[in-house]
Amino acid sequence: MHKHANGQPGNWKVYRKYHEKFRRHDGWYCFVVYRPHGRSGLTILQNKMVRSSDLPLLRWHGGGDHRGTEQAKISISAIF
Repeated sequence: MHKHANGQPGNWKVYRKYHEKFRRHDGWYCFVVYRPHGRSGLTILQNKMVRSSDLPLLRWHGGGDHRGTEQAKISISAIF
């Protein structure tokens, strides 16, 4: 999402367990920046495919406990 309802810039969450699996299998991420409209609409503003090995430096921290792993946040500006 381009911006959260509170005006803060959007970001993506990456979970370590899944990211490591992507890396082992030479996987790709598809990052999409969008602006929501109403309840079910959206406008895609930007999109980009990125190899899992080409992501910016990830800083792992807690917060992914419900998935049994750590997480990292990636800002929109780090990708575009």
